[in-house]
Amino acid sequence: MRRAILSIIALAVSCMAVYSQNKVYVCEGFDYDVLEIASLGDITFSADETEINIGEGNIYKVADIDSITFSEPQFPKVRIVYNETSATVSVPASYKGVTYSINGADVVINSTTLTDEYMYSIEGSSKNGSFTLNGNYKLTLELAGINLKSEKGAAVDIECGKRIAVIMPEGTVNTFEDCANGIQKAAFYTSGHPEFKGGGTINVKGNTKHAIGAKEYLQFKSSTGYVNILGAVSDGIHCGKGKQNDDNSHFQINGGVITVNNAGSDCIDADDYGCMIIKGGVLNLNVSTTDGTGLKCDSILRMTGGEININVTGDLSEGIRVCHTGYFDGGKITATVGGNGSKGIKAKKCSKATDTVLNGGNLCFGGTDANITVSGGTYTADQTKCMGIRADQDFTQTAGTITLDVTNSAAKGLDVKGQKNLIGGTLKE
Repeated sequence: MRRAILSIIALAVSCMAVYSQNKVYVCEGFDYDVLEIASLGDITFSADETEINIGEGNIYKVADIDSITFSEPQFPKVRIVYNETSATVSVPASYKGVTYSINGADVVINSTTLTDEYMYSIEGSSKNGSFTLNGNYKLTLELAGINLKSEKGAAVDIECGKRIAVIMPEGTVNTFEDCANGIQKAAFYTSGHPEFKGGGTINVKGNTKHAIGAKEYLQFKSSTGYVNILGAVSDGIHCGKGKQNDDNSHFQINGGVITVNNAGSDCIDADDYGCMIIKGGVLNLNVSTTDGTGLKCDSILRMTGGEININVTGDLSEGIRVCHTGYFDGGKITATVGGNGSKGIKAKKCSKATDTVLNGGNLCFGGTDANITVSGGTYTADQTKCMGIRADQDFTQTAGTITLDVTNSAAKGLDVKGQKNLIGGTLKE
């Protein structure tokens, strides 16, 4: 039966050129990709038949495909439109168990469904508004061109504890800012696990704590456009609050361009047993505060692709901090380390009883190319040196090229407290 279903999908896509339409729409939930029929090429399945490759690089999980159509899909949605000091809400008749309240431009949605995924679309503008959604089931949030600043708390607060698909349609610009001195955790906060996708842009500023916050994991899909963190009192992007050996506590980027500026603490923090998975995309991280971090990973970091660009100007700061083990097996890292006592990449051995993850301190380079310029000096107060790479325990290189350009005589390129295992690749220092 399964093979028959897969064959039908393949046959349908293969025969599309016969029809007059020149586009095909591959739907996954409320999201869809638009493919030009003329450029689809071959259709292949993975060996285990769980994935289908439609054309060049358009890879989908078979279980995630809801439909393949010739016409652009139209989905029912709860539409919230902001008009500065007011807002309107319209709910499709097919959506059961959805109620709402409006106070000026503050909108609160309550959903009681436990079986159906609903889509919510927010658009318009308000300098004194917010969007709050309470529910217990997964949902889709469409950012359809929204500029929202709250004077009371978070600009967006989604309390459902489930998967939240956040879609940024191509061409949209979406901006969020929370109030200062509030009790909210982030300007754009979800209590569950958000998955960002779509070629649009999102700009976020956190005036109380984080800019973007998630209680569990947070992912940027391969179709993600641009994510700009304009500033944050604490972390630019924060996720975590997981449990030991729990995959639901991680930060993952498959695509998109994420830029973080003016973070008061860490640019991106995978907290409380949090892991990091970097498969693609571009991370542009500017670490300007004292004792700040570009990427802070409480557990294991795995990089297999993508590009990381880090500028460390803050004293005692770190471009990448791994609190257990960092595996760098692909992609590219470019870092400038100019803060006194700062580090480009550091693997930290944690030994205090209050530490989340104990031991660690290892770095393994198996294919990532890293180019690190070290220009910072010694931090005067405690004589901490500026370094390109620091491993509290072992450092292993089996592939890739690591270039450490040290321009300050008081700085150091590579510092390893445990074993230095140079098995393959090239190390230039």
